[in-house]
Amino acid sequence: MKGIKRERFKSVLLVCLVFSSLLLSYLIITYKPDYELFTRRSQQKLPEADKNNLVGFLIPDSVVKTYPGMREEAIVPNSITKIATVEAVKDKKVLKELLIELANSQSIEVRVRNRNIEDITTNSTSEKISINYQETLDSSLVKSLFFSEENSNVSLEFDTLVMLKDRPNMLYLYKKDDKNYLQVTLKEAVYDKINEKFNENKKDYSKYSLNNRFIYLKDADEEKVIDEYNAEEVSITRLAKDVFEKKDDVRVGADNEITDGYAILKSQNHRIVYTNPSNEGGKEVGATVAINNTINFLELGYTSDTNYQLTTSFDGITIFQETYKESIVFSKEGHADIVSEDNSNGIYRLTSPKRLTKTYLSSKEVGLFEVEKTEYVINYVYNNTNLKNVTDIVLGYEKTYNKENNSFSYTPAWYVKYNNRYISFKKIKELVAGGGKL
Repeated sequence: MKGIKRERFKSVLLVCLVFSSLLLSYLIITYKPDYELFTRRSQQKLPEADKNNLVGFLIPDSVVKTYPGMREEAIVPNSITKIATVEAVKDKKVLKELLIELANSQSIEVRVRNRNIEDITTNSTSEKISINYQETLDSSLVKSLFFSEENSNVSLEFDTLVMLKDRPNMLYLYKKDDKNYLQVTLKEAVYDKINEKFNENKKDYSKYSLNNRFIYLKDADEEKVIDEYNAEEVSITRLAKDVFEKKDDVRVGADNEITDGYAILKSQNHRIVYTNPSNEGGKEVGATVAINNTINFLELGYTSDTNYQLTTSFDGITIFQETYKESIVFSKEGHADIVSEDNSNGIYRLTSPKRLTKTYLSSKEVGLFEVEKTEYVINYVYNNTNLKNVTDIVLGYEKTYNKENNSFSYTPAWYVKYNNRYISFKKIKELVAGGGKL
């Protein structure tokens, strides 16, 4: 009888041990630490010139300040809803200066936190400053700006940088709706410096909700002008020496094509076209990979006084629009954007403007009724388009080239981002009136 009880006890004990082992294995596998140490180095920052070049391709869409207890209207689905009036900066030169100010700081520690950023931003009683991007970037792209260049397999996608007044030496990078964020601890408090620059340049903007995004537009009418600048042609020979890998074997071929035996650089109408046939036929890459590859390539020789904002990235195609004043620039002739096509083999085609803007010449006022009011544009888009396909509305600039004067003019005009491409508001009205398809 004792033997039977002993065997039964052993069986129960064995079952308990097996269960405990399975439970422990499950906890180990599913355990998610609160954070992962990314790097503790604060050295190897980019030289000033390289920093300026990189930031020139990373101009954000806007910088916005919010205060504790700020009230916002409820978001109405399938509509363009004004939910608040906020303080913001959209002047692209100022935005670049703010990024460089951040890049001048040194990081002590960087961690990936496996939490929702709202645990900090929503629950905080502090004012905050948010730097907003239209497209998603990868943290590896800005590693040399905001923290160390130390190699790491850890990467995190983000479209927003946030600073809190009550945590003045912290910087947070995150992607909206993601469940983790990158936390950067800086050596010195930086919030007051950024806030001072912000306050010097802030303006009131209306905050609109649009398809799970926010856009910031001015309600107040301001004097609008057409600005004119002289133009300067890009030296294609100098560009070739910068971008080609085999720099000692660069030669001019037929039709003034420049090649290193692999890639080709040539002038075509108003564009400079780079092609690398050996890179064609690769597999499709993700948007953030294509963005990283494009910016790394552009840094080789495409840097200039012109700054760009990333506006579109899909199917391996990356588009940067020239920035001007508080907005972005468009050109029917191809004077205002850089377009890259990328795959797993690398960039196989990149086109860029043949001429760049240089010295300011003059300005003239725009007629009172030549640029539509904000309310009119929003109401028209709401009533005449499939709103699900609209992701941005912007008062930008149309850039045109005057061959006789060798000059560019910048004319204020509305643009709507529809199905991943910007269309002039004027063109949308023409298509709608003619029964055409957007």
